[in-house]
Amino acid sequence: MSKSERKIYFDENACTRCGVCLNRCPVLSLPIEKAREEIIRLVEGKKSEYALSACNTCFSCNLYCKADAHPYQLILERWNDQYRDIGAPPLYKFVCPTEFPNIWQLLNGLITNKERIWIKNWVYSKPNSNDTLLLIGNYTHLFPFIIGGSRILDYFTPIDLIDHWEGGAYLYQGGFLDVVQRIAEKTKADFDNIGARKIVATLDAVEYIYEVVHPREMGVKHDQEFENLNEFLLKKIELDEITLKKNLNLDVTVHDNCYSKVEGGKYWDTPRKLLKKAGCNIKEMKHIKKDSLCCGFGAGASWVNNISIPFDIIYEGKKKFEEALATGADALVTYCGGCLYLLWATKELLEYDIELFHILEIVRLSMGEKLNYPEDNINRAWDIITIITYQLLISLFQRNFYISKIEYDEKKSSLQPKKFILLKIIRRLFDFKIMRKIYSRFFRILMPILKTR
Repeated sequence: MSKSERKIYFDENACTRCGVCLNRCPVLSLPIEKAREEIIRLVEGKKSEYALSACNTCFSCNLYCKADAHPYQLILERWNDQYRDIGAPPLYKFVCPTEFPNIWQLLNGLITNKERIWIKNWVYSKPNSNDTLLLIGNYTHLFPFIIGGSRILDYFTPIDLIDHWEGGAYLYQGGFLDVVQRIAEKTKADFDNIGARKIVATLDAVEYIYEVVHPREMGVKHDQEFENLNEFLLKKIELDEITLKKNLNLDVTVHDNCYSKVEGGKYWDTPRKLLKKAGCNIKEMKHIKKDSLCCGFGAGASWVNNISIPFDIIYEGKKKFEEALATGADALVTYCGGCLYLLWATKELLEYDIELFHILEIVRLSMGEKLNYPEDNINRAWDIITIITYQLLISLFQRNFYISKIEYDEKKSSLQPKKFILLKIIRRLFDFKIMRKIYSRFFRILMPILKTR
């Protein structure tokens, strides 16, 4: 596999090899001399001792770099080199909509009929050119009840384009840069064919990917206007077009996702304004905004062993919950759907006693809408845990792979029913609280043994 003509965004000439980026990193925190040695190894393409096996892809290093050299993109380039050399670990197949089975296809057999109707409507939506599109996205798709049935959808034509890979956002974090370029080209063709001019994304990461990464690094410029849903909602609330009827009177702490750090942290303030308008009192964690810790996803990007990935992810998520609990807040709130599914898995496996909300759920509760919280969320967390467990088991018999296709086969899409008997047996066992307790305890015993952190 050869590199494309995409632009390499790391500025080698600007980089002074000072090591500050890896020294201040909230995960690595390398002594300054070791940090300098590591950044030199990365620049020269030599074997990494720390970054490629421990980076959580959180973007913080870009904010620490005084030379504006973009060291984060250097790490992505080296991961891209690694991917071209040895491929991706087999467990990664579960987040690839063109590999089978994947998380969306497996979830199909576990979702409710109401969710199935929502998803089918979104996937098979036929928008007009004058519609404002709402990109439901791959990860909101996993928790469709956080927005399904809401009056918020009245402002949009929702579409669920699973093989847009969130514009390539989560692949970009793992260094699959050449694949992201192919996705950029596909999504441009699809959006141009639809003809819509205004597109709103449920993830701030997706807005950033389309507005910044695709044109700057992939050479693909979109003609549409993009906005993230948090900004859209805040404007509607301030214009009194959306009325918040209830003051929730909740003490909450905020999880700043990795992509919130891009463009100097342009996504930090809006979620906090939304929470305050909903009557929430914010109690900040030790690491927030530019120093915020990852939900755990990034530990999967810096994989060392395939079998260790779930344990590394949950171990990193553990740090987030411990900081959240230390604030004394009633709830941890995330404004990223990708973080949501991993945080819920962590909460259930490690049995943390703190509420967990997506910010859309907070807004909807303040609007006076009824949610089946936390029952829906807990059940979905165990669906996700089931799928990860199932995929880990079958991945033990698979080899590393390359992402050869970016468009999925309609006949094998996430909407096609499959039996997956073993998956359903595992999920049925998790219907019993005693089995959940036993599995959680077993996971916690294995985590210090199998994690690589």
